[in-house]
Amino acid sequence: MLPPTAPLVWRRSKRARRMTLRVDAVQGSVVLTLPERTSRKQGLMFVQQHMDWISASLASLPEKPVLANGHDIMIEGSLVPILHDPTARRGTWLDADGLHVSGDADHTERRVRDFLRVLAKDRLSAAVKRQSERMQLVPSRLDLRDVRTRWGSCTRQGRIMLSWRLLITPVEIRDYVIIHELAHLRHFDHGADFWALVDHFCSNGRPGRLAAERWLRENGVALLRAA
Repeated sequence: MLPPTAPLVWRRSKRARRMTLRVDAVQGSVVLTLPERTSRKQGLMFVQQHMDWISASLASLPEKPVLANGHDIMIEGSLVPILHDPTARRGTWLDADGLHVSGDADHTERRVRDFLRVLAKDRLSAAVKRQSERMQLVPSRLDLRDVRTRWGSCTRQGRIMLSWRLLITPVEIRDYVIIHELAHLRHFDHGADFWALVDHFCSNGRPGRLAAERWLRENGVALLRAA
């Protein structure tokens, strides 16, 4: 059986040719995808046959932060204490002391998440504007999303998408992703000219870019579970 804290999510796919399992890092769940004609009984047997892999994968997940009073949340690479103040009437605000949350303690987690998304829109938009002015490359549109497979993307129409979770990363990591996507406005590929442009604008050039890519590989799952 699965650990009680790891729900099993069933999915059917017309395109699936075989059963597959994956662990959802954000939810801490196990996702089972079945071809159309595969029975649930076959699916359960498949899960049982792979319990060692499932247990190991769940155990390797970074601990999910607690968004409550006395705990910390990461903002731009720095740990910020969450401070619950039930008597305040200011909603949620950030200052030098930490992230203050007023109201009922039962709503602290939701209010922290809501605040982070609003803050991400403000700070990531400002960061894109700064890098856009440096590079003289202007996106047609900027969208922030809660994505799990990529930190940013760019379309041929010049629309850039960023994960709002980049708010959590150190600023040099955030800026690398922004520079990477802006560079696609000039080179819609990953050729030599593209990387030369990225390295030109990255802090510390190519070593800075490689360090940022390594950071994202090593911390990507923890980033997904951060909030």
